[in-house]
Amino acid sequence: MKKVFLLSLLVGITAITYANTIKIKVVDFQFKAKTVNAKVGDTIIWIWKSGTHTTTSTSIPSRAKTWDAPITQAQKRFRYILRVAGTYKYQCNFHFQLGMVGTIKVTTALQQDLNSFSVDDSGKDPLLNWKTASSNDIAYFSVQKSSDGDNFSEIARVQPGASNQYRFADKNNSSEKYIYYQVEMVDKKGNSQLSEIKMYTQKVTAKLITSLSPNPISNPGHLMLQFNADEDGTLRVQLYNQAGRFITQTEMAAYKGLNNGHFHLGDLSPGLYYIVCTLGQTTEKRTIIVK
Repeated sequence: MKKVFLLSLLVGITAITYANTIKIKVVDFQFKAKTVNAKVGDTIIWIWKSGTHTTTSTSIPSRAKTWDAPITQAQKRFRYILRVAGTYKYQCNFHFQLGMVGTIKVTTALQQDLNSFSVDDSGKDPLLNWKTASSNDIAYFSVQKSSDGDNFSEIARVQPGASNQYRFADKNNSSEKYIYYQVEMVDKKGNSQLSEIKMYTQKVTAKLITSLSPNPISNPGHLMLQFNADEDGTLRVQLYNQAGRFITQTEMAAYKGLNNGHFHLGDLSPGLYYIVCTLGQTTEKRTIIVK
């Protein structure tokens, strides 16, 4: 009986050892990161940075527990343990119509244990590196790529070898400044495990603002911005009318990579306006239309 108890205790300690804690920042009108990969047993912690928000499950795997928690200055953290594999989707109840939604993709850790995934940017092309505890019964590795960190597509399959260390060089021809990678390990039974999502920064000149929507804008004006950030900081957005008169401004938290922000313009008379966006030493001017 004692041996059984000790064996159970050791199994439990091993499970705890391999469980990770994944932090998601709740800031302005975005969850950062918007999409994360995790394993059964991992813990998600949403951490308040600014604003008044919630994290609320909208679609989760069968047998998983729903959640609805405020993330505010008074209640800055919410913790959730992932106990069931599958895709979890959630939102901020106050701002989901502004795109404040998130996804957690949860797989079961396989015995081969895909780990230590990284992307080396020291050479001409992105070099992906990963390790496994074993290469036994692995069918293949699916190398996947994304321009936004949310939607991935397979670019290659790597076959298992005698070594438990793997490399893949992406002969990248993408024009985006930030590229996201993940590796999916698939065993011979069809089970799979996802790596973390890693970002690669290309050495190219890119625009600060990548998209504005909607444009034209209806009243009351809500403008969504997608923007690049080479480092953490603050994006200042100023609104001017066509004659150059300053109207209002807002600030948005910026984290390295691709960001999403929201500018509440209020009620504006129809016409042409422009915004001036500044992040660090970079400033861009964009025209918007209010109809």
